[in-house]
Amino acid sequence: MVKLINTYMTEADLCEIARISTGKKSRSDDELLRFLIEQQHDSCFEHAVMTFYVEVPIYTARQWQRHRIGSFTEKSGRYSQMENFKRTPIKHKRYEDLVINGYIDDKIREIFDEYSDCLQGGAKKEEARQILPLCTLTKFYWTVNLRSLMNFLSLRMDAHAQQDIRENANNIYKLFEMEYPNIAKAWQEKNEAVKGFLKEWRAK
Repeated sequence: MVKLINTYMTEADLCEIARISTGKKSRSDDELLRFLIEQQHDSCFEHAVMTFYVEVPIYTARQWQRHRIGSFTEKSGRYSQMENFKRTPIKHKRYEDLVINGYIDDKIREIFDEYSDCLQGGAKKEEARQILPLCTLTKFYWTVNLRSLMNFLSLRMDAHAQQDIRENANNIYKLFEMEYPNIAKAWQEKNEAVKGFLKEWRAK
């Protein structure tokens, strides 16, 4: 789950920043943004940032945090109780049976019950959390500049990305497009990773 919290800088602001390089206004804002994307003059996009609230499994959060040009503040399992899990079905013939998938979910719930029992028995949260699986849900705020955001999207919207982070990246793109439509349009026309998603999304 992804929610937009705030943005800083508009497309018009970024165009004014970019124009300091030449001191000229020979292009419209839309033309300038397209030119910057096409020519990979990306430094001006570092002035604009977006802040998101994110809820994902721990294994997705750890992939997300490999994108180090950004600020993360995450829920602490040391100081707060972990409450739930989200699991993507395993795509393997051994696990396609609904009974087996249900069995896996039951086993995870048993681990969470044991975790709760540990806490109720007086164990510290920082100790009890050791038994929790990677599909445990975590929460974090992510603030990222547009240059780094576009890099994140190019990698995580790709068909080779893992399903959960790819679905979240698709939702991030929708929010990016809503706030910075001309930048998003110029970027998606240049970037192959987003084209397949847009084709499917607009066909719905």
